[in-house]
Amino acid sequence: MASSDRPGTVRATLGEIKKGTWLANAQQRSSRRKSPWNLLLILFLPIWLALWFGGLRLSHFLADLLMHGHRVPDSLIWPGVVAPFLAYLPLLLATIPTSMMLVNYFIYLFVPPARRAMDEEDKAVPGTEYATQQPIMVRLTCIALPIAIICAVVGQVFL
Repeated sequence: MASSDRPGTVRATLGEIKKGTWLANAQQRSSRRKSPWNLLLILFLPIWLALWFGGLRLSHFLADLLMHGHRVPDSLIWPGVVAPFLAYLPLLLATIPTSMMLVNYFIYLFVPPARRAMDEEDKAVPGTEYATQQPIMVRLTCIALPIAIICAVVGQVFL
């Protein structure tokens, strides 16, 4: 098995989707979570919303900075129609893995009993452990978040 095909990688996930085994494997992977410490993972929701609203504020600030207080002419109809999608949707989606990455990091760093319980559960399913998944989440965040902020700034310019 090539190093890029090991469990937990994007290539392995795409292989599961092509084979049609992803859903059954995902159900098996999710069934391992039995510890009450897993409830801490719900903290991703308030962090996600905070990151989304913070990203909206940042994109609005950057758009104002870019436009120097000028407005786009109202005669440009298509940007006004597309702008809300650009301003809100990319940030909404890009902040999901960002918030999950942050929650995983903070739980792993600051709650040792939860870390031990989750590490024990992860042993049964290779590729789901923190050391495998966290770098993937970091890479996904490093790619998606800048693109989402650029899209949001463009959308804010035309709002």
